[in-house]
Amino acid sequence: MTQMENDDVATQCSTLQEDEITVLESIYPSLIARHPNPDDKPGHLLTLTIPISFATLHHIQLDTPSGPSASLEVSHLPSLSLRVLLPATYPITEAAKSVSLRAPIPTGEKLGNWLPKSVLKKVSDKLTELWNDEKEICGEGMGILWKWWEWVGTGEFLIDLELVKGNMLELSVPPMLTPSTFHTMLKTYNASQLNLDFEKTAFSCSICLENRKGKSCIQMPGCGCVFCTPCLSSCWSLAITEGTLENVSCPSVSCTKKRALRERGEVVDDEVDTDLVESVVGKELKERWQDIKEKRKAEIDPSYTICPRPTCQAAVPPPATLTPSIDSSFSSRVIRLSDISSTTPTTNSDAPSPAHPPFFAISSIPGEDRWSRYRVCPKCSFSFCLYCNATWHGPHTPCAFPQTSLIVAEYLSYPEGSQGRKQMEIKRGKANLERMVSKHLEDEANKQWLQGKTRACAGCGVRVEKSHGCNHMTCGRCNSHFCYRCGDSIKPTDPYKHFNTPGKSCYMKLFDQDEVDRFERELVNEGGMAGGGIEDDWREFRGFWEW
Repeated sequence: MTQMENDDVATQCSTLQEDEITVLESIYPSLIARHPNPDDKPGHLLTLTIPISFATLHHIQLDTPSGPSASLEVSHLPSLSLRVLLPATYPITEAAKSVSLRAPIPTGEKLGNWLPKSVLKKVSDKLTELWNDEKEICGEGMGILWKWWEWVGTGEFLIDLELVKGNMLELSVPPMLTPSTFHTMLKTYNASQLNLDFEKTAFSCSICLENRKGKSCIQMPGCGCVFCTPCLSSCWSLAITEGTLENVSCPSVSCTKKRALRERGEVVDDEVDTDLVESVVGKELKERWQDIKEKRKAEIDPSYTICPRPTCQAAVPPPATLTPSIDSSFSSRVIRLSDISSTTPTTNSDAPSPAHPPFFAISSIPGEDRWSRYRVCPKCSFSFCLYCNATWHGPHTPCAFPQTSLIVAEYLSYPEGSQGRKQMEIKRGKANLERMVSKHLEDEANKQWLQGKTRACAGCGVRVEKSHGCNHMTCGRCNSHFCYRCGDSIKPTDPYKHFNTPGKSCYMKLFDQDEVDRFERELVNEGGMAGGGIEDDWREFRGFWEW
């Protein structure tokens, strides 16, 4: 080949190199770095940073010299870094030369490679092998950087090098890392790459129907629905302000319908964590959401109570079992002072002399555990008695005002101005007794009204009053479906079967008679004003009622 031909080949190769590098830089602008060629020789010196991304989740088994260790599932692996020299006559007559290939551990510290050197050597040799294959097929060399990049970036090289066995990718733990550290490193890197992929992807918000980048969106845990942050913030802020906790969840149509139709006791993975709520609505509304959520527990779960301190009012859960476990062989000989104080002494019928002191029959010891009254607020650490809401006075000291209802009943049993009332007023205080009587009468009136005018929800027990409409009720607190007439729970997928089953007490009673009469009166009044149309409306309503 003459000098002129060599110059033509070099010129052509320089153009091909520039085109190949430009294409890669347009696709991966931040992953390619150019360096000055040593001694200003023709050609290019590049550093390629190639992230490894799988199309699907891969199960990885971490191996140590002592055997298999932990395992995890990832869709991204740390990048490989290749420094490659493109000679002046690449790609026509010479292959690209690998200067160095590394698999740096992404910790910010120089801890070596996460792939063994033997594997990196085989990956590096693939550059020359790909170029030779192209030369055999086409008769001259071709640019192979893109093909090699795809071979590495898709993880195909792991299969070709037999690192994937069956459905398992086996990776050796680097000698400078512990298995737990290597496991955490891979898991953290995978999570960061998934977050970057999410931020770069455009999503359609189901609320405003606009397309936004993932960095301006929130993905719901569990269901994976995506909403723009402003829309979700408005939705959740309104729900927290109004106290409707069930709406602080995924607002999509499908997820909302799933929650509405779920059976009682069915678990749906739609819970949101505290960090997510704070990122959407801010710290102030997050704290209100937590307070309402805790108080809702006390309203639904009877084992919870409310902290009596006015500045706290947090929900207090029941304590763990305070009574220590005792071997059953010795349980018959254990007597606590709190139990003895409430027992009645008996005498041993077999005792030779009545001079012997009485002893307490163990069978007569009551089962009440006075420590069960003890409560500690998890928010303010206030210790109090469950019965009297006063500061905890110990298991042996009785409450200051035990059995309030009995005290009130005794006080009201005496005639007004009688000696009995005067003695009780001197002992307990007239103002205290009047306050207790007022609270007792108010509670009794509320209890009578609730029993006569409301119905308890079959799911959470909250009392519901029906103003008008049919007897199919949906609880606004727990979304349970129930019948207002009998209080039974009904299936949300087929709520009217309860009213269509012969033999049931609610058969053909979707609407009560007084509701039907009210509807007829309204039709008559409206018909008199509008001049007709009563029969058609009534026929439609009557048919639905009978159905």
